[in-house]
Amino acid sequence: MSQVCRLQDPNQEEPETVEETAHRRRYRERLRTRILALWDCTPWPEDHIYLRHVTQREHAELQGLLRPRGAGAPPLTMLLEGAAGVGKTTLATKLVLHWAEGVLFRGRFSYVFYISGHRLAKLGDISFAGLLALDWPDSQVPVEEFRAHPERLLFVIDGAEEVTLGSKGSASRPGADWYQELPAASILFRLLKKELVPEATLLVTAGPPGGRALRGLLLRPCRVGIPGFTEGDRREYLRRFLGDPDVAEEAWRRMRGSETLVRLCAAPLACWAVCAGLKRQLAGSPASALALGAPTPTSLYARLFCSLLAGAEPGLRTGSSAGQWRAFCSLAAEGLWLAAFTFAGDALERWRLEAPFIDGLLRLQILRRVSDCEHCVTFAHRSFQEFFGALFYVLWGARGSLGGVPRHQEMRRWLNHAFADANPYWRQMVRFFFGLLGTDLARQLEEAVGCRMSPGVADEVLDWAEELERCGAVSGRFDFLWLFQCLHETQDENLARRVLNHLPVADLDIQGCEHLRVSSFCLKHCPKLRKLRLSVSRRVLEKKWTSGLGTPEMRVADFRMHQWEDICSVFCSGNLSELDLSNSKLSTASMMRLCLKLGNPRCRLQKLAWKSMAPVEGLRKLGLLLRGDRHLTHLDLSSNSLDAAVSRGVFRMLGHSACGLKYLWLESCGLSTEVCHQLFTELGRNSSLSFLSLADNDLSHVELARLREPPGTATCALKELSLEKGNLSAAACEDLASLLTSTPRLTRLCLGLNPLGDEGVQLLCGSLTRPECVLQRLELWCCRLSTPSCRHLSDALLRSRSLTHLNLRRNSLGDGGVKLLSSALGRADCALQSLNLSHCSLTVAGCRELAHALKCNGHLKILDVGNNDVQDEGLKELCRVLKSPSCVLQTLGLEKCSLTAACCQPLSSVLRSSKSLENLNLLGNDLGPDGVSRLWMPLRKSTCKLRKLGLEKDLCSVVSAELEKLHEKGCFLRVKSQWDFNDPEERWWW
Repeated sequence: MSQVCRLQDPNQEEPETVEETAHRRRYRERLRTRILALWDCTPWPEDHIYLRHVTQREHAELQGLLRPRGAGAPPLTMLLEGAAGVGKTTLATKLVLHWAEGVLFRGRFSYVFYISGHRLAKLGDISFAGLLALDWPDSQVPVEEFRAHPERLLFVIDGAEEVTLGSKGSASRPGADWYQELPAASILFRLLKKELVPEATLLVTAGPPGGRALRGLLLRPCRVGIPGFTEGDRREYLRRFLGDPDVAEEAWRRMRGSETLVRLCAAPLACWAVCAGLKRQLAGSPASALALGAPTPTSLYARLFCSLLAGAEPGLRTGSSAGQWRAFCSLAAEGLWLAAFTFAGDALERWRLEAPFIDGLLRLQILRRVSDCEHCVTFAHRSFQEFFGALFYVLWGARGSLGGVPRHQEMRRWLNHAFADANPYWRQMVRFFFGLLGTDLARQLEEAVGCRMSPGVADEVLDWAEELERCGAVSGRFDFLWLFQCLHETQDENLARRVLNHLPVADLDIQGCEHLRVSSFCLKHCPKLRKLRLSVSRRVLEKKWTSGLGTPEMRVADFRMHQWEDICSVFCSGNLSELDLSNSKLSTASMMRLCLKLGNPRCRLQKLAWKSMAPVEGLRKLGLLLRGDRHLTHLDLSSNSLDAAVSRGVFRMLGHSACGLKYLWLESCGLSTEVCHQLFTELGRNSSLSFLSLADNDLSHVELARLREPPGTATCALKELSLEKGNLSAAACEDLASLLTSTPRLTRLCLGLNPLGDEGVQLLCGSLTRPECVLQRLELWCCRLSTPSCRHLSDALLRSRSLTHLNLRRNSLGDGGVKLLSSALGRADCALQSLNLSHCSLTVAGCRELAHALKCNGHLKILDVGNNDVQDEGLKELCRVLKSPSCVLQTLGLEKCSLTAACCQPLSSVLRSSKSLENLNLLGNDLGPDGVSRLWMPLRKSTCKLRKLGLEKDLCSVVSAELEKLHEKGCFLRVKSQWDFNDPEERWWW
């Protein structure tokens, strides 16, 4: 068991056993009989392998689960989590049985109650006392004894996710009426929330989706993961099931190539299903079953069920049963839509499933009876339900499982959700669905169940894929790797080619051999792929074997390398223009193959991201291969440790006459002074590079003056330079000032997060006023500037004809500094268009100065004063000028400015009259619903120019209905609970 909280010492002694009453002994016997009956009613396949029984270690783990946590500790709530079928119920019922037999917790708990989610879901209204009475041996339930010592009660709630809980809580005080009749779900809700018996101990079991929901409901749960079969267990099970050790070992080696199969085999019954399918596959075609690749889950399940049905009674496989099979598969699909896994008699009747048909499936152990829920059945394992739910969507028929929409529309809905990871129950079902599109499997199942398969399902999948591409859905949260796994499941390259034919982008994190295999299978069928992000984890391509040539391990390793070469061949398709390989960890051999493909003349990459790659020595080879590449324009080598030897090979490509590189990122590369000077030398020979980022490197000893264009030349094309977080002080500003006047194309300079101080800014401003300086954008955020800097900047703003964007956020300028800046802004000849003063310690007085300046300024379009103590009064000062027809401000940032609803009336007046204001950020202000309603009034008018409004999430919901009405009228207003940059280029640059 993997534990989130630490179990108590199982060797710790329990308290003395209390004297036991006769009715408690009768209850123990009744509970023991019930648990044993549950086990007796749970059949297992005849050829199932039992690996172990209760061991002393398991007994100790059970004992340690629920030890008291010491005086004053809150009552324990234990949550047992694990995938379907891994043994959560077995562990919980063993604990109950051992208490009933007097082996465990006899001195800890007077009473243990076993509450089944299956049973509870079928109950109507009931009281809590009535629920406890269901298992009591007579009518005299000692409720008062329970209530007198609640700390001695243990409630084992098995399968809580079977009950739809919703939010059925109440405002009742803890210790509510035990005799009040309520819906069973409400009783469970109160019990889980510790409203009914706060002092009792709870042990709850749930699968992954249900467990996630319960974590937010339970009070400080202690979580214990139930992993099921270990890797050793799975390997032993396969060995004993197949019999032949050599065949079993080879089969295990193949299976390990599929993380899905290995994960599935953690559940004993699923392990049996996989092994049984593999055994039948080996019996039919040993060569194909042990081909180099791992078998697919769909092929194994299809083989298993076809084999079971071949030996079943004729009523399950004749043409007359076709309608029963369609109804049965529809029931499985409906259950997955509704997260229902137990089916009562009325559900079977609704689908007109006949008793002989159900009995036949019970005998085949595809279904099981639910012993604590009369007339209920469930699938023997969740994966069986997922398989038959998938089969429903490939059978002939037009009706959906839910009855409301046609089958093909229902199919599109769950495909969209499955690849956006919206419903965890659909993940395996959609994989089975794609696997069933294979013609061979379809033919086998057609014969086995006597139902026709729909010939048009593959075309419906193609229509779905084309629609995804048209509406741009293959981005954001879309799971490309899962799509590739599903397409690989079909084993149909032609179908994969048709589905992927128009795929423009892909985002893949290859973390295992299965991911490598499916990516190799699918990427070669993406002829229109333009943009690819590909990250490979360290363990996938590393060579760690010690065996010789020709061994199975070497053959598997060679096969993986061939798969990697297939992936790399995509880079030479001629269409791929953007490739991001960041955070990939490769072997030396796989790195060499990658570099060779990137250096291939057919590779037409324009943008390459190579951040945090290993081994870093691969950059030397890459630099040599990319020399003279006319196509590559963007190269990001950030977060690589570039020493002199590695960087030399990379930088030499810059000096090649055919180099077409325009943008280069070298952020967080640990660049030494020697390496920087080497880079500057090569840049002196380069005539293409226009953007360079050296952010997050220690540049304090670097001679930045070397970046100047050599005298008598005109080759340097550098326009944009980022030296952010470079540990630059005032001493470096002399070089920077010289750079501004000697680099005639430099228009953007980022110096954020450097301790320049007022002295450094004074040096810079001296160059900003020179006519040779053409700088347009200057970033000085978080540079330890104060009021004196503003005097120099004000002078520069008045005398510079080029500077249009200035970012001063996170500097303590104060109202005095803002006043100095405003003196320049108030001049009609000031060319500044964007000013960021967020986090600059300005107040109402500073706003008054800005408002006065804006009266005379006809250029400023963007002003951000967020995270300052503006208050309602400060905003009112700004609003007076914003209403003026001469004001051209387009974007106003007011995030976290201590604004209230009182400011919304003047803002509303601005929105009503302004001809320029398009973006308004009001995030982080306590405007309230009334304030927003007041603000919204001018937005209803077609004359309002606002296009983006930033509001807190709770206020966004207040206006959502109104916003929808505006969109219906053709309005383009967006309301955002997270602010982003207006200019995509500006977002990319800074």
